[in-house]
Amino acid sequence: MRFVRRKQAESFEPGEVTRITPAVAYDGDLYHLPDWPQRRGEERELGRTHAAEGQIDTLTLQTGSVPRFHELEDERLAELAELDERSEQELQRARAEFESQKIRLAESQRTFAEARKALEDSQRRVTELEQPSRRPGDGRPSSIAISGSHWPLIRRWLPAALLLSLLVIVEVPILYQVILSWGDSVAMTALLAAGAALIMLVAPHMYGRAFRAWQEHGSSAKGRWLLIGVALVWLGLIVAVAVLRRDALVKPLVVDGQEIGPTSEGVGQLPTMILLLALLIATALIAADLGRRMHNPNDRRLREFRAKRDAEATACAAAQAAYQRDAGYAESIAQYLQAVDRRKAGRLRRLDSGFDSLATAYLGGVVEGLRDPEAASWAERIVTRRRTRS
Repeated sequence: MRFVRRKQAESFEPGEVTRITPAVAYDGDLYHLPDWPQRRGEERELGRTHAAEGQIDTLTLQTGSVPRFHELEDERLAELAELDERSEQELQRARAEFESQKIRLAESQRTFAEARKALEDSQRRVTELEQPSRRPGDGRPSSIAISGSHWPLIRRWLPAALLLSLLVIVEVPILYQVILSWGDSVAMTALLAAGAALIMLVAPHMYGRAFRAWQEHGSSAKGRWLLIGVALVWLGLIVAVAVLRRDALVKPLVVDGQEIGPTSEGVGQLPTMILLLALLIATALIAADLGRRMHNPNDRRLREFRAKRDAEATACAAAQAAYQRDAGYAESIAQYLQAVDRRKAGRLRRLDSGFDSLATAYLGGVVEGLRDPEAASWAERIVTRRRTRS
């Protein structure tokens, strides 16, 4: 069985099946006509040989009986029998191929339908998610995740980030003074610095992320109590750090063996404590709020659904191409079956015409071998009579 590839322009839309030229057309021809140009050359050479050897002369041409014509007629009848046998084999094979292709077409159609349904579901989910969040817990992603633009992010979070930076700048001298009060104790200094960083920034930020996840997805009573417990522990740590800072600020400093006044000289312990608590709590709340707003879990859902949609769009396009390819191939087999009678009739005409051309070529070779004008005249009469009879 031979397959002939045809070029095609794939310009269909995803999810749409259009009628296209088959990429692979069915060709189940088992019978092929003789190579007429080669055969005519052989017959012409045979006619020259017979004329040169005396097997045929002008007198034979006058009788109108050419022995070679009987041999050619036998060949034609044998070729007709071969044509009938091969045509029947072609028909049976094409029918079997058509039934097999219908099964493959049904499978590719089912695969394409499933892929298209999955793509439509994913696209619907993406469309639902591509609505910016208006309030926490509405199940929608942030505008930056939808548009990919960072300007809304900067415009929304820049004030809080600037305020946090300002508070950190205020905290740095206080933290420095507190660390300085520990003297040469490197371990205690590192412990205080790390603890302050965790309590003021890292822990509130992570707490804000967890709180936003609870706002979006909810949680059990155990989870809510856990959030409350963490907040209370967090507040206790803030109070402890504030007490340590207060003691460090109100304690007199000793520089080069000489005692000087405390850093917070002129300010009472209560105002100092209130100021330190306000700074720590404000810094932690801003860090927590930034974490809550910056890490919307629905942003990740949107990215995942977009990636899923893109992957399913690729799979759907491949399934669509396979379905159209199978549909086009099935159509080409159907067209092949419909053209059985026309194809056989055309082969018969070409077969008769081909053997007539062989007879004519043989006579031409005979005339060339005899080199007799009278022989050419009789040969022409024979050709005319054969054409009239056919």
